[in-house]
Amino acid sequence: MMSHDLQWYYPEKISEALKLIKKDGIILHAGGTRILKTEARHLKGLVDISRLKLNYIRKEGKNIIIGSGSTFTDVINYCRKTNSLSGLCMALSEAASTPLRNRMTIGGSLKDFPVWSSLYSPLIALNAQVELVGVKEAYSVEDYVRKNIIKTKHIISQIVIKDEKDVICHVRRFNIVRFEYPIFNLAVALKVKNNIVVDARVVITGVTGRFHRFKSSEKALIGNALTDDIITKSSEYFTPKFHSDYKYSPEYREHVAKVYYNDIVNELKKEMK
Repeated sequence: MMSHDLQWYYPEKISEALKLIKKDGIILHAGGTRILKTEARHLKGLVDISRLKLNYIRKEGKNIIIGSGSTFTDVINYCRKTNSLSGLCMALSEAASTPLRNRMTIGGSLKDFPVWSSLYSPLIALNAQVELVGVKEAYSVEDYVRKNIIKTKHIISQIVIKDEKDVICHVRRFNIVRFEYPIFNLAVALKVKNNIVVDARVVITGVTGRFHRFKSSEKALIGNALTDDIITKSSEYFTPKFHSDYKYSPEYREHVAKVYYNDIVNELKKEMK
């Protein structure tokens, strides 16, 4: 239950919002889904971001810039309209439900990083960059988590993703029923030239340590065509580790993840032809 003394703030500048959230008990409010998992009785104030003009998506040179106030639906619609970032579009289209996708923002989902996140695996696979206010430099989404920048008090202003036509990306999520939180999210992105993989990124979330990037699997793919032997070799290095709970054993989850990994790479192989 929320406090009756909860204060709402409506800053018009990001610098004003940043000062507010540095106070104890005051958090940003965009889509509002974060509050569902926050101990509401400890909240003292909510900072509405609607006047900060962070809801935008645009192309700048080779980059697609996504404002942190953009919702999942905004991104899905942009990707479909421009035929770009298919892996990200695929992941967000399967996230949550339509009403929630209409509310969930890119910035809020990045800052919270719930274990069921459908956002992180494709963003890391696509080597997305996150730009922040309150921190001096931009980071890759991968370093944003690894270096614990995610836990500092800051505001995400925008996400920057290169729109490379020679990059193909597919994602898979494992869940029991459609609207339940996924147990893991897997993304594979390949940069391909003349049917040869020149770069690869393999990322899974929902594992121990929040996420893992399989650099040995990537290395096995780089410099090669996607033959059955190369896919098998890469799969040998794909060994995700999971926590145990009442649903599935870690061993079963690893087995499913391996099946999904092989499926994704074979799908990408067909796309290369």
